[in-house]
Amino acid sequence: MRYYKFGEKSGRYVGRTEKYDVYSSTLTGISMDEDDHEERTQGEIYFNYGPSAGGLRESVNFSILTPGESIRDVIINSEFKRRNISIIGDNISDSLLKVERINGFHSASHSIAYTLAVEDALNMDNSDLNNARIVEIELERIRSNIDVIKGLCESAGFVVPEKQLLLLREEVARIISRAFGHRYYFSVNGINSIDGDFSRIVLNSVEKQFRSIYDGLLSSKIFLDRLQENGVVSDPVSTGPAARAANYRYDARLDSRSLDYGKYNTVMESAGDTFSRFLVRAGEIFESINIIESYDIKKTYRRNKMELNGYGEGTARIESPAGDLFYYVKIDGGRIMDIQMSSPSYLNMRNFRYALKNGNIFTDFFFVWESFGIWISELEVRFH
Repeated sequence: MRYYKFGEKSGRYVGRTEKYDVYSSTLTGISMDEDDHEERTQGEIYFNYGPSAGGLRESVNFSILTPGESIRDVIINSEFKRRNISIIGDNISDSLLKVERINGFHSASHSIAYTLAVEDALNMDNSDLNNARIVEIELERIRSNIDVIKGLCESAGFVVPEKQLLLLREEVARIISRAFGHRYYFSVNGINSIDGDFSRIVLNSVEKQFRSIYDGLLSSKIFLDRLQENGVVSDPVSTGPAARAANYRYDARLDSRSLDYGKYNTVMESAGDTFSRFLVRAGEIFESINIIESYDIKKTYRRNKMELNGYGEGTARIESPAGDLFYYVKIDGGRIMDIQMSSPSYLNMRNFRYALKNGNIFTDFFFVWESFGIWISELEVRFH
């Protein structure tokens, strides 16, 4: 492991796997305590919402503690989506097919983080693919952030910008499909290889269309009123756009060596509310376009099939659209002996709860939920 070691906690807290707490550069045994919930008092009830209900894309249940309108706490049960994935003993390539399907919407992030961890374990030089992998992730970030902002418009009942953003999300998916042969990057990334035609990534129209929608939303006092001072949270234990919206400069593009971004401008806000998370997501769309265009890759890559029989332990941490995504692998004879994954949805779910119980009422619920961009699919994974 070139970038991680087992030992005492070091740096910021990144998340949790099945076995380990993950920090910036170390793995430790699980020691962070789970948070206690508020006690129910006289006159309060638990209002159940989900696991299958309007406004929820994935199966998840919320038991909301309330005296009638305000939200005092929420107990979140995400186990309806639990998946036990048989992967131990698989060869490296077969394992990749399963990893890239953990969260199809963020498949590039998961497959690249996994391949980086494998390459670390096998001590492979992957510097030739550094910029191409960054382009993949930043293109995925554009689509993901458009999707989050679309959800905020839907929560506000802003049908026109919601549909415009749906169309724009589809246009980005088609750009990905033309360049990589699959709109969710399936079978694009391999060990020390990529399959894609980067000359087909053209984003001028995406930037122009998003700028127009974004400026329109910023000019709407009704939209801003629904987001400002809604779902405020500022916690040093956080990740991704939610952390950067609360003035924490947490970003694996800055403090992880798995991918080398070189010069990079972090988008920051300070209020920690839903509006700040919206601004960070929007700003990162423009920044991602700048990163992709600055690399100006016009090359076509073809994926190589390799027989891998090495052994070792490896890690990788990248900045997925929702925050830190970490993989650990242990390989023997080209087969996976252990695999651990920490998704950003673990910390984002924790901070969603803090934000929701911070003076909000029922009508604020979906604004706060959408602003974190949580994926249950990557939260409830068990490898065996």
